[in-house]
Amino acid sequence: MGLREGFSENIPLPVTLLPLQVEAIQPRTSALQLAGLLEQISRTTDEARKLVGGHSSSDLTTKLEPESWSAGECLDHLAQTANAFLPEISKAIATAPRLIADRALRTGTIASLLIRHLEPPYRLRYKVLSQLVPQEKDFDLAWSAFEKSQSRLFEAVCSAAGLAIDRVKLESPVYAPVTYNVYGAFRMLAAHERRHLWQIRQILRALDKVPR
Repeated sequence: MGLREGFSENIPLPVTLLPLQVEAIQPRTSALQLAGLLEQISRTTDEARKLVGGHSSSDLTTKLEPESWSAGECLDHLAQTANAFLPEISKAIATAPRLIADRALRTGTIASLLIRHLEPPYRLRYKVLSQLVPQEKDFDLAWSAFEKSQSRLFEAVCSAAGLAIDRVKLESPVYAPVTYNVYGAFRMLAAHERRHLWQIRQILRALDKVPR
């Protein structure tokens, strides 16, 4: 398919909502770390748009195996995951103290371990909880949900500017006994997106090789 009417290209550039210009920031500061997260979110949305562009609705809703996901279902899963995390993240950000100095934020041990296993190409597969299993079969609706969740995630990162978000923790909305700080949660969500973007790329490459 070509990009359908209604596909927005209005995800903002990553530095425009930050209070400081990236050029003026020294490395290893929280402002630069947040700018990096914003860039990752924008890049994921842009790469997803490029991946699905030119593919038919049939391709984007086709599963390679009965128990696997289609490209559209991967996007729906990303939207559901972000929407599950964002309310808890927002609550934690609201309680975060201001940074005394613009130091580097810490990811935390648990989040760092999870990120390592989330990054593609991955070997470990995780059992997806029922509330995060893709439900949307229509690709356009799945894309719309994904794009909206990306905008919400972008705004949440922007709202953390100047705050010590590595000093406030949230309980995982999907694995209740697990907790991590907000910065670690943001980094996990970004790695999770890269994981499924890689999955979408593999799905569409395989479909491109199928004789038509």
